[in-house]
Amino acid sequence: MENQSFGATTEGIALKAPSRATVLYVAPLPELVLALGFLLIAALLAAAFDLDFVVPSGSALEFTGMSYAVPLSLIAVLGLFLVLTKQARRLAYYAAAGMAYGIILVAHFNIKMWMGLINPVVWDDVYWKTDQMVRPLIDASFAVHNGVEMILPAGDKLYLFAFLAMFAGSIIAHSMQNFVVFRKVIFTAMLVHVLGALSYLVMPAIGPFLYEPGVNTLETARQGHMYHSYQALMAGGRAWVASQGSQFMFAAVAAMPSLHVASSAVFVHYAWQHTRWLGVLYLPLFAFIMFEAIATRWHYAVDVVAGLALTAVAIAITTVVFRPIATHYAARGPGSGLSG
Repeated sequence: MENQSFGATTEGIALKAPSRATVLYVAPLPELVLALGFLLIAALLAAAFDLDFVVPSGSALEFTGMSYAVPLSLIAVLGLFLVLTKQARRLAYYAAAGMAYGIILVAHFNIKMWMGLINPVVWDDVYWKTDQMVRPLIDASFAVHNGVEMILPAGDKLYLFAFLAMFAGSIIAHSMQNFVVFRKVIFTAMLVHVLGALSYLVMPAIGPFLYEPGVNTLETARQGHMYHSYQALMAGGRAWVASQGSQFMFAAVAAMPSLHVASSAVFVHYAWQHTRWLGVLYLPLFAFIMFEAIATRWHYAVDVVAGLALTAVAIAITTVVFRPIATHYAARGPGSGLSG
């Protein structure tokens, strides 16, 4: 009798697991829970340190040379494609995931902006000493940038372009091939921003451009703008956040860890695992991003290592969170993750 009860219980668990996974697939609960949980953390930090939580103004991206028209146009094209192909479930997912990603980004940049007020003790002197211990690597990074710039006239712009190209390529390739993998890419990228923002508060740093200029003139100009806003923030404190935060929140400066490297590593990992040809294309871009993060003097060498470690943690968490979903759709057979 006891064996029968145990068998019935395990059978019930086996039946319930796919049901839970199906619910998670139809309604992107991991993404929404992550976004709302991070928003709660940001709200608690704002309350604890008496800081204003702000949203970006229309001019917040101007210093990057990019307007909101770029990301919004990409979103509009994707939405139109899903409408025309009648993929209603996919469209609902993209809308929910896009909202979750937007919440995470706004919370991320608020926390990044608050860094100097929450933890004013910076570790730049320590990180600079570690750079001097690996000075040949720093000089090699300068050489890589100069070599690329000799080949490409717009080499100064490649740092941002390479990252955006990997982001767009991953969204297009994974969403068309395996939707569960696509969700893991998005969730991991979100998680990198969550963990990265919290990491900024542990051993914060401004960046090695304080000690020497980089070899990328475009990024050096941006550093001047961002450091000026940092100085104004530290001088004005909470009142500055309330009055100027919306305009300058994307200009917040923080070196440790490198999230350009961390986010790029996410795209390389999933491309290499699931779309090998894309991973091969990403490798030179990823190598350039790691060298350029140092050559621009945005980051110390240790920031790059910390960014890679952050990615490893985010991937491990994502694997655990999505294991029941991946198992469920694998049991349904090849291509099951593609159904809208």
